[in-house]
Amino acid sequence: MAETMKALVEYPSGELKLEQVPVPQIGKTRFAPHDVLVEVEYCGICGSDIYKFTASDEEKSDIRHVPAPVVSGHEIVSVVRAVGSAVTSVKPGDRVVHEIVTFFCGHCPACLEGRFNICNTIEPMKGRAHYVTGGGFADYTMWSEHQLHKIPENVSSKAAVLMEPLAGSIHSVITRMGVKAGESVAILGPGARGLLMLQVCKAIGAGPIIMTGITRDEPYRLAMAKKLGADLIVNVEKEDLRKKVAEFTNGIGVDVVLENTGAVEPIAESLDIVRKGGRVMWAGGGIRGGIVAPVDTSKIIVKELDVRGEISQIPYDWKTAIHFASTGRVELESLVTHIYPLERWHDGFMLAATSADCLRVALQP
Repeated sequence: MAETMKALVEYPSGELKLEQVPVPQIGKTRFAPHDVLVEVEYCGICGSDIYKFTASDEEKSDIRHVPAPVVSGHEIVSVVRAVGSAVTSVKPGDRVVHEIVTFFCGHCPACLEGRFNICNTIEPMKGRAHYVTGGGFADYTMWSEHQLHKIPENVSSKAAVLMEPLAGSIHSVITRMGVKAGESVAILGPGARGLLMLQVCKAIGAGPIIMTGITRDEPYRLAMAKKLGADLIVNVEKEDLRKKVAEFTNGIGVDVVLENTGAVEPIAESLDIVRKGGRVMWAGGGIRGGIVAPVDTSKIIVKELDVRGEISQIPYDWKTAIHFASTGRVELESLVTHIYPLERWHDGFMLAATSADCLRVALQP
């Protein structure tokens, strides 16, 4: 094996550079002796990657950048090539996907609840390997066996690119919001994550389901939402969302709103279209490190709303994601619309940032 490899390195300034870096070595990382060296097949470009890439100089000053240069990328599909001395759960040749929460204390109140994604003793991003030790925009990466999951034989490596976003969608819909069969749901934003949340809602029997988008989303993303089973499609640039939801629900509102846009107006809309006693999740701003939006707290008070946030995943979400993918309850492969070689990372990022005709773009070392 070569001593160096090509990798897309993120710098504390936010700059990305394709460089030659050392190949990680078994026994010489924080994961030893449970360390697993993998060869990357694909690594998806997340919305958070795109936002950092396109952010203005002013916006970059508000982003949580890496503390030191590190290989980026966290939606990883790989093949095991070598294992540490204590590894028992995977072996060379296994195809795997990667949990992104890799560092946590294990004994704080959150960890004792199994909520390793919000460990109380570690800053959020410092619990993620792609922020600290290195991610998947590279030929090889090193991971702990405890955060690797074997890919079922009937799930292709291309489809598995979306296993991490699917786990995140399960975290949003089931773990955080507790969506139940028969509950009505409005999903604001029809990107890959929104379409995955739609499918998770369908898989557990929730409905009816409303999906929103804008005019540029109509030809592809909203059409895909309809194909995947959305009961009502609303173009918020052409239609009044509040009025459409009121008509659709006989003036009651939906049980659950999943905000997935990262824009300001949907924050206000979510409080208006949810029913009294309903539940709202604000998550879209997470890819931007959060957004600042005015909130009319009277609506939360008088409607007795539950408003929640979410980040990453917990082990349950990964187990469920693999189950949903392997049983066909969720379609992944058609949502991975474009693949670029790692050398053309800039083209891949530009497409993901500007095209309304793509959902998930992946890089292939």
